[in-house]
Amino acid sequence: MEKRRTKIILTVLIGMLILIIGGTSFYLVRGRMAEKNYTEAITSAEKYVAQNNYEDAVIQYKKAISVNEKDDKAYIGLSEVYILQEDFSKAKAILNKGYGATGSIKIKRALEKVEREILVGNYLTGDKMKRENFDLSTASANIKIDASFYQKLISYTFEDFKDEFGSAGNIKKNKEGYLEVDHPKLNGKCYYRNTSNNKDIVDESRSTPKETSMPEKISLNSVGLLFRNFEGGVSLDKIQIMLSQRVQPVKKDKRTYIEAELDDCVIRIETDDDGNIVDEDAWNEIILPNANKKKKNAGHISGVVLDAVTGSGVGEAVLIFEPAAGVGEKQTIKTDSTGIFSAELEPENYKVTVSADQYIEEEFSCEIEEGKTYKGIQYIISPDLAAGSARIVLEWNAQPMDLDSYLSGETDTGKEVDVRYSRKESREGDKVIASLDLDDTDGYGPETTTIYDLNGVYRFRVADFHRTRTMKEYGATVKVYLPGKQPEVITINPEADVKDIWIVCEIDHGELNIINGAPDEDRFTTSNK
Repeated sequence: MEKRRTKIILTVLIGMLILIIGGTSFYLVRGRMAEKNYTEAITSAEKYVAQNNYEDAVIQYKKAISVNEKDDKAYIGLSEVYILQEDFSKAKAILNKGYGATGSIKIKRALEKVEREILVGNYLTGDKMKRENFDLSTASANIKIDASFYQKLISYTFEDFKDEFGSAGNIKKNKEGYLEVDHPKLNGKCYYRNTSNNKDIVDESRSTPKETSMPEKISLNSVGLLFRNFEGGVSLDKIQIMLSQRVQPVKKDKRTYIEAELDDCVIRIETDDDGNIVDEDAWNEIILPNANKKKKNAGHISGVVLDAVTGSGVGEAVLIFEPAAGVGEKQTIKTDSTGIFSAELEPENYKVTVSADQYIEEEFSCEIEEGKTYKGIQYIISPDLAAGSARIVLEWNAQPMDLDSYLSGETDTGKEVDVRYSRKESREGDKVIASLDLDDTDGYGPETTTIYDLNGVYRFRVADFHRTRTMKEYGATVKVYLPGKQPEVITINPEADVKDIWIVCEIDHGELNIINGAPDEDRFTTSNK
């Protein structure tokens, strides 16, 4: 009897040991794969730097950071590329982000060095800030509000901020009575406090905002986060054109700033005496006057209409919400100048038609439930197609974080085509055959590929850069636009064994053949990518 008991105990112990060894091996292999991806991205980036190919070096360093946010090498390397491009503001921003993520002393020293360089390049004259070799007439020529990011800022709850930008690492109460909340990936602060009309914003006993509470105001470490194509500064004239409104500098509390209203919120940014933004680190705040106000029984939807090619918001786009059952009133609204929209709708399933001048009209759908809020909605529309061209738009959810588009094929002249994040164009002489117009690395998309020559056969694939094997679980959508046709929407076939690679379709001389499957081998090879 004793021998049998001993044998059972030994068997159980051996089984547990095997499980422990197996689990440990799994995590070791997974860790080695991530380390390999990180090392490969760093090596590629360094190679591009040696070739003075700074654009691709930036892409590779960003890839490395997305694989491992805790190592300092990629942050420092990326900052050095920005310095080579004489873009000190971007160098400082990425080092600030890296220091927040790693606490690395190397990054801190690099940051101090960059700040010294900026100090040498900047000087103050009275109350007016000036920058040597800084031409406000040409700087930030193509500046636009980053509508997608801004829409998140003004609609997210505390729970949403935690989900997207990381758990609150530091919460403290300031002298004005606000709870200041830091989220690691936000690069800014959110401010919460109870009001006389609403005591359910902050849990005073735990000194933390409640999950469903919204911040009353937000400040960013860099005003550049609010914009696309921000180059360290922007003139008042360009600000007014961008916002489609007249703004003037205000002097108050020993500070000069501009104040603008955007989507029922107030944006304030410090400027020089003439209203020009001349410092990426300028004081700023976004005030949300309607945050935490009680909603009516109707549902509330807010979001942004985005250009599939540029990723920028589409201003003056028309959205028609029409009850799908054909019963009830339809509601028509317009986006503001930055592409942001919001509406209150009765509970119903809706067909949503989105149109804008020089864009292809598209239809979407949404379901509104009573009293619910739907935020961060993205409706992506494509500019009109040029004759003889096609466009492929990839969209997905917050996860997987980084899906990549791959277009391969051959033209009738025998020219091989290979377009991806590391090779954004395929050319034949001076002629562009196909291009990756937009590469997204932090969820949702869009990621857009345009084919300018349909005289050939092309295959389109999607790959999960981080190899999470969750693409099918979380879902992804591809829209294919062909001349004279409604866009074809392709979602992952639930019967296909898609893991990290999805073979979507083939375009043969302008004709779409949907494949919607997985490769024979789900591994990263030249043929699969």
